[in-house]
Amino acid sequence: MTATPAEVANDLDAQAAFFRKRDDDVARLCRACAGLIRDYLAGRAVDGRTFYGVDRRLTDRAAGRDAGTQIGKSLARGRETLQALRAGAAP
Repeated sequence: MTATPAEVANDLDAQAAFFRKRDDDVARLCRACAGLIRDYLAGRAVDGRTFYGVDRRLTDRAAGRDAGTQIGKSLARGRETLQALRAGAAP
């Protein structure tokens, strides 16, 4: 069973709360990704600079030191969800 975009955003918010005092960079990235997902779901315009900035950070973290960890998997799922929403097809 795959998660809906709203569920992915909720998961990222929960991850942000968990990482708030452990790794602030991960917490900010989770909140940024969740916010963009919600913007797409609400039909708000997302500018390319913001999208690609978050996408690049997600790629770096998910493929870098967080690869293979739970947070790495959550970030990769967030990135996949964002890309699908940008392309106009929800995952």
